[in-house]
Amino acid sequence: MKFYEVEFLKNNQNYTKTIKAENLNTAQARALSKNWKIIDIKEIQKSNFQRLKDENFILFFKELALLCEVGLSVQEAIRELYLMHSCKIMKKILDNLILAQNLNQAFENANFGLNRAELALIKTAEKTGKISEVFSQISKLREKSLESQKQLKKAFRYPTLVFLSIIGAFLFLMLFVVPNFKDLFENLGASLPFITHVMLEIYNFLDDYGIFCIFLFVIFIVMLILAYKNFHSFAFSCDFLFLKVPLISRLIIYNQNYYFFMVFSLLLKNGISISKAFDLAIIGLENKFLIFQYKKLFSFIDSGLELSQAFKKIDIFDSLVFSMLSVAMKSGRLEVLSEEIAKYYQQKSENLMDRFLIFLEPMMTLFVALLVLFLALGIFLPMWELSSGVNFD
Repeated sequence: MKFYEVEFLKNNQNYTKTIKAENLNTAQARALSKNWKIIDIKEIQKSNFQRLKDENFILFFKELALLCEVGLSVQEAIRELYLMHSCKIMKKILDNLILAQNLNQAFENANFGLNRAELALIKTAEKTGKISEVFSQISKLREKSLESQKQLKKAFRYPTLVFLSIIGAFLFLMLFVVPNFKDLFENLGASLPFITHVMLEIYNFLDDYGIFCIFLFVIFIVMLILAYKNFHSFAFSCDFLFLKVPLISRLIIYNQNYYFFMVFSLLLKNGISISKAFDLAIIGLENKFLIFQYKKLFSFIDSGLELSQAFKKIDIFDSLVFSMLSVAMKSGRLEVLSEEIAKYYQQKSENLMDRFLIFLEPMMTLFVALLVLFLALGIFLPMWELSSGVNFD
């Protein structure tokens, strides 16, 4: 079985899907059976080369831009980089260029990891001659995208690690410390307070079903990840729910808006039309619900609605953005103000991240304090009862 990438038109919007089929004709028939208006269909070639890591990808384009800037041709520059790094995928690009393929085709056929927006920049650069400038822009764009992703992951990673550490410590105390006191309480035969009963019931449950629960939890997480990767409707629902979580939703929206406007601005600066730039900028977004919203926005613009008015119909932008877009359309400086909007959302994302981490620390401290208090009361209340003669019944 082979995999084919199908670009098609549905409800006046462009979509890209992957189809599994025996051959090109079968893939085309399956696409047509779904009433897709096919724009392009091509086989996804299996690559025997390992793609560059993001950091190496950025370094490659920085070095490529520098070599082209000092006067080397692209082919000579890539040959120098291949001799320097001995990377097989660079050799594949070089071979494609020797076979007289266009620059964007050489990168695409080598499965180098460039998205459609980046390939469009290279294709435009071949016409304008601004090769080194575009290579530099691609490295900066990927660098900013990587930095943005790291910030977003940081927002999730820190609380997740702290939460798991707290839960791990709690389980350790419940499974290895509480049993010693349980035996003591049973030997004394004293009447136990309610909180101690709760603590002992939790211990009994963990002792009997703990391993089974952990196994089920791992299976659940694995199935959740697989479903997210393989079922678009499930991923769409999850991404929609993420946007309902306080603070996290705003971080996602700011992050995605920043990336969109940064790519949109870069494409416009390289002479790509507004509609084409808009369509290509959407590709880099990750949240499925926001992609749907942007595509809806694109349909408004495509139907002839003024840009700032179209943005007002989608409830994911600030009022300042509407004003800036209105000014941009009147002044003819859309590419410049789009970059300013991107910086605006980047700043908002960083500020929100700082506030989120400041808010998180006392919340985690409070959570730890509550768990410690629960264990302390569960263990020491019966001892106080024995020493004071108080009955908690």
